[in-house]
Amino acid sequence: MTEERSVPWFQPKSTKQYVTYMAVLAGLMVASVGVMIYMGTRAPSVPPVIQKSRNLFEERKYDEAAALLVPVIAEIEKTRGPEDSSLVKHADLLAQIYEAQGRHADAEPLWRRSLLIRSKHLGSDHPEVIGSGDKLAMSLLAQKKYADAEALLLKSLAHREKAFGADDSRIMPSLNRLAELYVAQGKFAEAETHAKRAVQLGRATIGLQPPSFGDSQRWLGAALAGLGKPEDAVPLYANALAAKAKQLPEAAHIPPKPGQIAHADFADLCREAAAVYRKAGKEKDAKELEAKAQLILKPKE
Repeated sequence: MTEERSVPWFQPKSTKQYVTYMAVLAGLMVASVGVMIYMGTRAPSVPPVIQKSRNLFEERKYDEAAALLVPVIAEIEKTRGPEDSSLVKHADLLAQIYEAQGRHADAEPLWRRSLLIRSKHLGSDHPEVIGSGDKLAMSLLAQKKYADAEALLLKSLAHREKAFGADDSRIMPSLNRLAELYVAQGKFAEAETHAKRAVQLGRATIGLQPPSFGDSQRWLGAALAGLGKPEDAVPLYANALAAKAKQLPEAAHIPPKPGQIAHADFADLCREAAAVYRKAGKEKDAKELEAKAQLILKPKE
């Protein structure tokens, strides 16, 4: 006769207690299955080709990273169609690679593709669609296609104002991008209006300043310098430099995450600030900033 063995913690003292235990266990099993299904559908793993391409991108092996994505995008277009939602991640990453190489004209159609696909699947007012529009706008700005960029950025601002309110700090990125656009065109009065509004929102924020607050001060400083007020611009640039220095990736080769600034872009900010400092008669500070920019861009031995 086989000896019965019981689980130490599972020793019901009555039939009613046994039924209760089994019901609890069944519920836990159902919940576990639900979690697994949810994780499988809501948090899919990153496709291997994207992860490998991203790793090469972080190593600044841009051509190799792009070479992995191009045939995959072509295959998806061929087998699933040119508006398949799986194209978005591939197109976005390839566009980022081209932007890092200064190939803005090559990045533009990829940003447009992502915007079109997201609009079709999510609707024109979805936050991801607005974000895609912002990326396309900045690519257009880099190509000096100012009118097209402005239309997208104004739409972005209107969307965020509607979603969050006109006095919410979450509209600051849209104001900053518009200020940058107007500075690039020499429209310093328009740039001042948007950047000043962003700075005011940042200063009114309780607690930690938004990551975009440094950008707000930079573009207000640039606008004031363009209007012939370099002395007023200097403290704004000083604050911007201090804020952005805290947002650098750990190493120069690591691409910035959202809310961070690339080392090369920080070097550009140092040179930009140096020019304003010089106009304000702060030659020593200007030279120090130029030296810092050179040090940042100096290849590591």
